[in-house]
Amino acid sequence: ELLDHLPTDISLLVTFEMFEKIKTGPVTSTCVDYTLMFEGPGAYFLSEAKRAKERGIRLYAMANTGGLTWDIGVVPYEPVPGQWMRKHEKILECHERYGLCGLMESHHYGFWPSFISDLAKWTYTAGTPQPEQTLRRLAERDFGAENADTVLEAWKLWSEGIQHYMSTNEDQYGPFRIGPAYPLVLSRPVTVPESPFAMFGNRIFNTLYGSADSGRCSLFSFRLPVEIEYLTVMRDCFTRGADLLDGILPALQGRMREEAERMICLGRFISNSAQTTLHVKQWYQDKISLLAAAEREEVIRLVGHMTAIAEVEIKNAEATIPLVQTDSRLGWEPSMEYMCDENHLRWKIKQVRRVIDSELAMYLSSLQYNQ
Repeated sequence: ELLDHLPTDISLLVTFEMFEKIKTGPVTSTCVDYTLMFEGPGAYFLSEAKRAKERGIRLYAMANTGGLTWDIGVVPYEPVPGQWMRKHEKILECHERYGLCGLMESHHYGFWPSFISDLAKWTYTAGTPQPEQTLRRLAERDFGAENADTVLEAWKLWSEGIQHYMSTNEDQYGPFRIGPAYPLVLSRPVTVPESPFAMFGNRIFNTLYGSADSGRCSLFSFRLPVEIEYLTVMRDCFTRGADLLDGILPALQGRMREEAERMICLGRFISNSAQTTLHVKQWYQDKISLLAAAEREEVIRLVGHMTAIAEVEIKNAEATIPLVQTDSRLGWEPSMEYMCDENHLRWKIKQVRRVIDSELAMYLSSLQYNQ
């Protein structure tokens, strides 16, 4: 109804994939706040695109094809060309069918030139090779023809990984927003340190995981096993892709080697972010059980399991420090500033250690007191 009453000498900007419902096994996810999980177009976009064409209104799309969405909040770009190519194809179809004539290709998380933005540029240009050929040429350009097959295999693994991402508000505004610097919270409130000049800083994510689902915890808990299963595949795909690139590193020199090192760090950072998100979900499951536990043996079991999760997550944060030391763009986003740099990772390690030594230890001490 709104579009029926708008003037026609305007440009209409519609988000390309938001609000779409995606079925993953028994779980339905909603594409929230710009995701690459679903390449689009969504039903919402199509409904407005059709009406815009009927009325002769210029159609634009919020597509994020500069290379980044909100799926991982503090990386320069998402190195998953297979999924980007699927999105490019759908955008070109909408260009032909509905007159899509303009794109918003970057949000306030910033634009970072990469082989993904190069791929988009050539895909949008008439008379260029097919995207698969362009992608091979980009691999040869950046890493040498003799290494192209290995690089393409790594990118294929990463593209498979992002297809196992599940878009949820809890994760996009939680552990995937700031990666391995995200805290494990038991009962004490936590405030992540922020830069005083940051536009949003720590106000754009929530450290109390699952709080948005209070009142429907059973539904939230029902989703967790499926999300854990899928994110495990995502984590492993990014690890395997980074391992493949590690294998060609000794043969590279100069700028090629520098670019490979940054790309390996990016792949491992995304893998570590997925690992943090997995730990947060496992921690949440145990936390809810611990708060309800009445039997002594159950409390001891849960405290032991949560301690083990926390110890592994500390190692995950420690393993991320060399990555952000190598590439200062990792851990940064312009509206938040640095939220997963070395300082924040060391803050998180201390925070988790306090939870182990103080809060979890208190549960065991209370058992001895009540014995």
